[in-house]
Amino acid sequence: MTINVGDLVRCQANEMMTEPYLGKVLEKCEETVHVLILNYMPNDRFIVHELMQQIIVNSQQICRISLTRVAG
Repeated sequence: MTINVGDLVRCQANEMMTEPYLGKVLEKCEETVHVLILNYMPNDRFIVHELMQQIIVNSQQICRISLTRVAG
């Protein structure tokens, strides 16, 4: 599955973030992806603030997600 700029992604916990989180791809390089952190667990709130809601992660640690609108 190819990751493109603008995709919504689910990122695995890593050395900075203790829990998985959701984000949007801002930039893609060879083996890394620059992600805007959109949704995260409360215990990661301080590190997200320190990172200014942006992180660079290995492209193997993320997977693309899609949102489905439910009529209601």
